[in-house]
Amino acid sequence: NLKKRLDWGFTFYRNNTEAFNDSFGVVKQTSNYYLARLRYPIDKIKSVRISVGPRFDRSIVPATSVINLKRPDVKKTYGQLTLEYVHDNTLNPVMNIWHGLRWKAYVDWFTQVSKIRSTEGRFLFNAGFDARHYLPIYRNVIWAVRGAADFSWGNQKVIYYLGGVDGWVKLRENEKINANTGVRSFRYFNPSPAPAPDADYAYQALAVNLRGFKQNVANGNNNLVINSEVRMPVFSTLFNRPINNAFLRNFQLVQFLDLGTAWNGGYSKIERPSVLYSSTAPGASVKIRAGGLGPLAGGYGFGARSTLLGYFVRFDVAWQMDGLFKGRPQTYLALGLDF
Repeated sequence: NLKKRLDWGFTFYRNNTEAFNDSFGVVKQTSNYYLARLRYPIDKIKSVRISVGPRFDRSIVPATSVINLKRPDVKKTYGQLTLEYVHDNTLNPVMNIWHGLRWKAYVDWFTQVSKIRSTEGRFLFNAGFDARHYLPIYRNVIWAVRGAADFSWGNQKVIYYLGGVDGWVKLRENEKINANTGVRSFRYFNPSPAPAPDADYAYQALAVNLRGFKQNVANGNNNLVINSEVRMPVFSTLFNRPINNAFLRNFQLVQFLDLGTAWNGGYSKIERPSVLYSSTAPGASVKIRAGGLGPLAGGYGFGARSTLLGYFVRFDVAWQMDGLFKGRPQTYLALGLDF
């Protein structure tokens, strides 16, 4: 609702998933999330935003035995309060092209308001920032740079999975098995490394973009990502006439470079992530330090963007930063603007 200076909105989100439990087998999990959002503009480029609301989680034990049939559902209720400060001094002359600077800083506070067990924690705190600067090079060609980080602490935490891109379109199953060797591999999300067993995670999120890697090249309650893109809208830059076709008008070529890391605990524990490769021998695997710079994993490559059937589609080809176009590249098909 944008009728007055104080903007407001309301969101309801429901999610149904299944998870494996060592005691009960497959457990059905449902979440209902109610969120009210308020936004107050200080002036044309600065605003303060508040999000508040409850989340209701329910774990349903399957009725596979008389004992399980009598077990009550596990119910948890959380409360959320998010504060954001947003600075946006950008212009948008062409789709996916901006000029100027925009950034935000935020703080999240979550608490479990339902009864907790003695082994659980009640509070979760999360803070972070996302800054983006768009520098014009020639006409509509720009250099876009981004730095973002998130930090989670408290009795319960957010776990961030590093790698991949935002809005990744996944057309096939994640797991694939080689018909000749029987070796398992994963297309999008690698389950190794596993989250730290001594941490209690209430939420999960992606730390993106880090192209050249699948999701979960590293994970933890903290993350840092740096992105650089040179974006060239080909036809709108080269021709001085209106272009009616949306695909040609919005067609862009991109050269990018990504750096990032995720870790648990203090800043002294930051290190370059490692990639786990499975071999043809049963149970054997090789752990190799990921390509990158210093403590950051890195990737680089090229991409194309345009409007297709009303969606802004991104296609990227990326290599790990451990040589010049070394090895097989990772490809991404994704939806969405900007990074």
